[in-house]
Amino acid sequence: MKTRAAVLRDVGKDFEVVELDLDEPKANEVLVRFVASGLCHSDDHLRTGDIPVRYPIVGGHEGAGIVEKVGPGVTRLAVGDHVV
Repeated sequence: MKTRAAVLRDVGKDFEVVELDLDEPKANEVLVRFVASGLCHSDDHLRTGDIPVRYPIVGGHEGAGIVEKVGPGVTRLAVGDHVV
């Protein structure tokens, strides 16, 4: 599955929107089709280096969407569930 994501490649750089390939969900993971997402102040900390991370990193961890697929072991969510 393809998706678009805001990727930060290094400290002090700008986020860039790129197309990425997503893996199928693994054990205890779900694949969510985001309907809405945004970059928040935490994402700005990634850009300024205030929160040390390995780059590149995808921003926008606050979102809402619909569960598309579930991996093995997922019991509390099902395909079609709306999540935030």
